[in-house]
Amino acid sequence: MIWTLRQLLLGTHIFSAILWVGGVLFIGWGVFPAVRFFTYENQRKFFHDLMQWTHWLFTGLGSIVILSGILLGTIMGPINNWEDVLHTTYGHIWFTALVIGTFTLLWGIVVGYRYSMAVFKNHVIWERADSGQKKELFKALTKLVALESVEGIGFVTLIYLMVII
Repeated sequence: MIWTLRQLLLGTHIFSAILWVGGVLFIGWGVFPAVRFFTYENQRKFFHDLMQWTHWLFTGLGSIVILSGILLGTIMGPINNWEDVLHTTYGHIWFTALVIGTFTLLWGIVVGYRYSMAVFKNHVIWERADSGQKKELFKALTKLVALESVEGIGFVTLIYLMVII
């Protein structure tokens, strides 16, 4: 019974992680470049609506990954007390993954999403780009890519940690 529950929880953890990481990376590497062929106003509207819709989905998926990871390491895993976290290799890796996963999720919620929405709500820079003054928009989008790359680095680090366990 415990084995079945653990496998179900592990499956939920992995599936949610695939959707969270894959979804964020697909938007960044797949959708973002493809939409550049839209008019500037359509790009702004599209990304504004996309970010509003996916924000809660990815926040929920990231939360499921973190909570299921906590349960897999503690109740369904080898960590029984803080000594296990502090004095075992598994505990070190588990705690590092917990910190990085939580930081990555919070970064996406607090920094990435807020800055994205500020850029997509700023009609002025999009209208200026439409009339040929693209520098301000490109600067804002470059900053957005840089801020969102923190999530990508977090994801790569988490995947590395999961592989070495």
